[in-house]
Amino acid sequence: MRQRFIWCALLALFAMAVAMPMHVLAETRVEITSPSVGERVRGRVPIIGSAQVDDFDFYKVEFGIGPNPAQWAVIGILHEQPVVAGQLEVWDTNPLPDGVYTLRVTGVKRDGNWVDFDVRNVVVANQEPAPTNTPEVTATPEVQELPTPIGGEPAGVTPDAPTPEPTQGVQIIAPTAALAVPTVTPRVGPTTTGDQLPIETETLGQSFCFGGLAMGAVFLLLGLVFGIRRLL
Repeated sequence: MRQRFIWCALLALFAMAVAMPMHVLAETRVEITSPSVGERVRGRVPIIGSAQVDDFDFYKVEFGIGPNPAQWAVIGILHEQPVVAGQLEVWDTNPLPDGVYTLRVTGVKRDGNWVDFDVRNVVVANQEPAPTNTPEVTATPEVQELPTPIGGEPAGVTPDAPTPEPTQGVQIIAPTAALAVPTVTPRVGPTTTGDQLPIETETLGQSFCFGGLAMGAVFLLLGLVFGIRRLL
């Protein structure tokens, strides 16, 4: 009997859970995560956050002048789909004068109730110069000196070590001006024309005569020598 009662209670709870509308179980989450309080913005600014309520109807994003605005202006349009941890709208600050503003996101329910969230003191600074990144200064590493032993030479240094001579390579010198055209070297000696020989015939005849006389003198001298020997 007790078990039947427990089973009946569980079935009743299950039927109630199934019959309950799903929008009643939705988590309520309405917030703006960017920009944050006191942040300086310029140009087109994406507004990041969440807009989700139970029995959701729509959400809207608004801005007002000052930290406690008396009037609000809607940014963009009314959105009929909830957003969780995403982009709610894009705020174009270019037409606005520089100053302090407040942002608000409102999640509206079907019964007319709503949940809102404000971010105050957002500074629009379109007229200010854009910030520049300052380069970081890196520290110069200190040079560590080698300890000097008793002998006076630094550690790791061999005394009287020969200094390596630089290796000489082949150096190619390219000419900077046009090369001169070689000239013909003149030949030294007598010039011949036509069929004339380089040696004169008169000189050749005289040489031949002197040679013949010299040979005759030699034969005569030999004959005298052999004749004297036979007489002796």
